Amino acid sequence: MDTTIKKNISIVNQWDKISVKLRAQLGDDLYNSWFTRVVPSSYDAGTLTLSVPTLFLRSWIKSRYSEKLLDLWKVENSEIKRIELRVRAHGESSKSKSLNNNQNINEGNTKNNNGLNPGSNVNIEDDLDLMGHGTPLDRRFTFSNYVIGRSNALAHAAASRVACPSKSEPIEFNPLYIHGPVGTGKTHLMNSIAWESRSKRPDRKVLFLSAVRFMSSFVEAVKARDTITFKKIFADVDILLIDDMQFLQGKAVQQEFCHIFNAFDTSKHQIVIAGDLPPSKLEMLDDRMKSRLSGGLVAQIGPTDFDIRRGILEKRLSQTLRGNPRIEISQAVLDFLARRIQSSGRELEGAMNRIIAAHSLNKRPITVEEAAATIQDLISEEQNRQVMIEDVLRAISGHFNVTKQDLLSARRHKTIVYPRQIGMYLAKILTSRSLPEIGRKFGGRDHTTVLHAVRKIERLIKEDAAIRTSIESLGNSLRE
Repeated sequence: MDTTIKKNISIVNQWDKISVKLRAQLGDDLYNSWFTRVVPSSYDAGTLTLSVPTLFLRSWIKSRYSEKLLDLWKVENSEIKRIELRVRAHGESSKSKSLNNNQNINEGNTKNNNGLNPGSNVNIEDDLDLMGHGTPLDRRFTFSNYVIGRSNALAHAAASRVACPSKSEPIEFNPLYIHGPVGTGKTHLMNSIAWESRSKRPDRKVLFLSAVRFMSSFVEAVKARDTITFKKIFADVDILLIDDMQFLQGKAVQQEFCHIFNAFDTSKHQIVIAGDLPPSKLEMLDDRMKSRLSGGLVAQIGPTDFDIRRGILEKRLSQTLRGNPRIEISQAVLDFLARRIQSSGRELEGAMNRIIAAHSLNKRPITVEEAAATIQDLISEEQNRQVMIEDVLRAISGHFNVTKQDLLSARRHKTIVYPRQIGMYLAKILTSRSLPEIGRKFGGRDHTTVLHAVRKIERLIKEDAAIRTSIESLGNSLRE
């Protein structure tokens, strides 16, 4: 393998690392909008050229992210002194002239960038993006890993139906409008519709667009005085998916969307829209458009309940175990996360990622207490209520069927001492009280007695899984 090929491989690998950093710094939404279509094009004498599909995207990245890109590249490759952006020629594949597409570079590699074997549905993603005009799909978001519960059952059923209609039957729901709070799975369903439709009906043309992508493409077309080309993008589409409808701004943009919507709505083509708000509350739209959006099926997704959150965590853990079967995260930890992270599915997955990372770094099973410390900043104040020692005494009394008076007494029978020691341990990890304060609350005992109890229970937790599970369950009930 010659020097040029080795250098090209290095550039591609560096871009993979930079992409991960960009996604982490900017978030999924911004990264997906601006960087998923950027590919390394050429490298020569310290100048790296990146290619993008549109002039608008080139201008946007150059004006807002050029310095960030250069800084990230310099960390990976000190030889790079300058970055240029070029627009790919019309019809040029995003991969055809990239450094990563050279077969000589990928000697012996039997997979393409999507991880698919040659001969499988290699071009599905390009078809779904309609030659680079669509928002890239996320392969994690399919019907098979969507967790169904009471709050999203209707939206899931409707999405499944529109994804695979019968050729002989008319379209049932047009439009299908899915709405719900942030992080409840709307984008997951939109991606699922696209993947399922192309898998079951390869003849159907699917276009998935975020509202931001729709706006930027239209603005670019207006600036280039070529709105006809923009309209042609939608001419042969069978399913149009528009995500984050609440971000569709600007009178001219909304008028263009209305024209496209009418064309789909009066034909045998399907349109699916997702947004944070129901159609009636989209203030940027006129009453006629609100009425048209409400005229099909409006499916609401409610906040995730415990069962859905628990299912999301189970699937995330299952995915992790396929790559690393040594991961040990107990059911009690999953229960704890599902109860405490209630804001959105994204934060729930973020919390799980932290727990997995902590497990990998510490090389030992994660306890509920360690999990609580790991995700402390993700727990809202009302969820993170202060546990009182009185709460601990009450919980221990009920769980072990002993009286509060027994716990506070001088009795040293093992049926009393063991629950008392667990109570002291829970008081130490769940309250802000000092050891002397805990000792006073537990019948005027010395702080060394409390310390002995805490250390003993910590040792038992490490040695006995049944004891660990029982104490974690008690801790969870006190936190709720």
